[in-house]
This record gives sequence, C-alpha cells and structure tokens, in this order.
Amino acid sequence: MFKISQDTIEKNALLLVVLTVITVAIGGIVEIVPLFTVETTVEHVQGVRPYSPLEMAGRNIYVREGCYLCHSQQIRTLKDEVERYGHYSLAAESMYDRPFQWGSKRIGPDLARVGGKYSSDWHYGHLHHPQALVPESLMPRYAFLAETQLDYNLVERGMAAQRLLGAVQ
Repeated sequence: MFKISQDTIEKNALLLVVLTVITVAIGGIVEIVPLFTVETTVEHVQGVRPYSPLEMAGRNIYVREGCYLCHSQQIRTLKDEVERYGHYSLAAESMYDRPFQWGSKRIGPDLARVGGKYSSDWHYGHLHHPQALVPESLMPRYAFLAETQLDYNLVERGMAAQRLLGAVQ
C-alpha cells in the first residue's frame, strides 16, 4: 500500500495541507451525515412537551448556577448509577433544551427524576440548607434564591427559542 513517512509530510507544506483537508473532510462527513437521520433516530417519549414560562425560569436558574455540573442529564446506563439515582434520562426528554446541559459526571441525582419524589417543602429546605436534609450532600446552599428576582427577559428569549423550534405557538 502507499506509505508516506511523517518526516516527508512535515517537510512538504503542500502535502501537509492536502492531507489535513482530507482528514478534516472525513471527520466532517462522519459528524454531519448522521444529522440527516436525526428525526428517525431520536425516539419520542410520551409526556415530553415544551417548557412553560415558569419551567423556563427554573431552567435558567439551573444553568446560571451551574447545577448541571453535578446533576448531569447525561444518559448513563451504568448499573450502579441506575441503582443509586434511578432511571437515566432519555435523549428525547431534552429535545427542547437549547443548549443541551449534558455534563460528563453525575455527582447528584438526575433532577428530571426528583421532581415528584419529594414535597415542595423538602425542595425548599434542600435549597436553603442541603446538608440538613441529606448529610452527605456536597451541594452548596442556595438560600439567596428566595430573594432573587427572575430575569423575565431571559425567560422571554427562551420562549422565543422554543417558538423557533416550532414547539410552542
């Protein structure tokens, strides 16, 4: 087969550029072609709907405070994580998220699975002082959120993004 040494490539600038363009083109094709089939590959989950304005405001706080760094929505089917945190998120459940908030490690539970598990009072107490309810929690206190005003402009921009996606009227 045709073989070129690394020294030859490094000493010939034109050859280096041509091989770089070919490599980038192949990588681009590998990344772009699957996007043409995304409508057929992403399953639709019953109950998934666009965010309401209040949910959009909550998501904005989630992003602003960096909650997704510990409460990753990354789809992780590892047995120990499923046993500890419950069922993992599905890709279709994030279909209205822009940008996606998938992290690389989950330290806390996937918040998509916690909503109906505890009362509103528990959630309020957990945000105010997490270690009072979950002693091993690494989460910082978010008591200041009780006095923080919502940024309605940010909520409206998020709702506009959903309208662009055709998600809401």
